[in-house]
Amino acid sequence: MRRIALGAVTAMIASLIVWAPAAEAANCPPATVGGKTVATVNIKGKVTPLKSITYRRGGPLDPPHTSKAGGISRRNAPLHAKRGVTVITWHVRYGPGCNGTMNPLTKMPLGSTFTVGAVGKDHQTFKLVRRETVKKGVIKKRWFAPTGPHRIVLITCNDLRGSYFAKTMAMVAVPVPDAPTTSGSSTSS
Repeated sequence: MRRIALGAVTAMIASLIVWAPAAEAANCPPATVGGKTVATVNIKGKVTPLKSITYRRGGPLDPPHTSKAGGISRRNAPLHAKRGVTVITWHVRYGPGCNGTMNPLTKMPLGSTFTVGAVGKDHQTFKLVRRETVKKGVIKKRWFAPTGPHRIVLITCNDLRGSYFAKTMAMVAVPVPDAPTTSGSSTSS
């Protein structure tokens, strides 16, 4: 009798597993993590909020702890600066199934454009002009240079190896001089 009851319980559990509803989307931290949105990036119509972060010279970049928002460094040039680098960073993945909303930048061909702008201000169009991948922990001084024409350097992790990333990817984008500025979260190409 005990064997029959155990068999019935096992069959019932197995049927629950087979008929269980599909798993919901990954439990990713929301875009509200990291504080107030200070700017947005629009990549192919997908708008990602940017939160203010502090880059400690020589230390790691620390974007908001979510894959749904990025960070913009207070220590570097502000958006719409005339000179220097604006640094934007994000998590390419923040847990299983939580892929970064800015990840399309890592695969877009050079010459592709996107828009970025501070909240309540015009968005400016930028064009990707360079992409490089280095060993994790390598920091290029030019990524943070306060001199030269204004540009954006976008930095994220790369080359997932099990549970850690072995490399860092940096992309450089320059303003598109004749592109009209747009308000808010406009579309991009």
